[in-house]
Amino acid sequence: MAEQAMGIGKLGGANLVYKRKFRWTFRITDLCNGGSVDEHFVKLAARPNLTIEETEINFLNAKKWIPGKGAWETITVTYYDVATNDNKDLWNWLASVYDYTDNVGLKMGSRQGDYAGNAELVLYDGCGTRLEKWNLYDVWPQAMNFGELDYSTSEESTIELTLRYSSVKYESLCPQFVPQACCTGCNI
Repeated sequence: MAEQAMGIGKLGGANLVYKRKFRWTFRITDLCNGGSVDEHFVKLAARPNLTIEETEINFLNAKKWIPGKGAWETITVTYYDVATNDNKDLWNWLASVYDYTDNVGLKMGSRQGDYAGNAELVLYDGCGTRLEKWNLYDVWPQAMNFGELDYSTSEESTIELTLRYSSVKYESLCPQFVPQACCTGCNI
């Protein structure tokens, strides 16, 4: 019987860099009138989630499943609610999606350029080197939660957004590589 090595194996490697949950930035750019939502006011965010539908194949008395369409799920991003002009692009963007400042007209942006932007989520190592980047395209807030208030707490006020987006591009920056998908066509 072969002897097994003890310990944590490759997880204890000297050159291994762990991606950490607290080293990241999230910003939204390309908003109407050239606006952008600054990464400095983001408290909490998430990487994208992808759900693959399953397609059921039936034949005689058996079933088989194959992957179907993919759908990017919404993500939640929480912002510190601060009283500064540095954060006005966030408020302008939200009003462009659904103008809550006008209780009579309730205007909404008509064109994609009115309500959608692009987001960039970047993870860093401890030295500030970019490890990975996620670009989310056609981002808009599907839900806006301006947060509860509570006399019994000292916590800051926040704005929680549920963001919908159309597509995603992932880049591994360190180590730099492009994930390679297997795709065999019928003309082999």
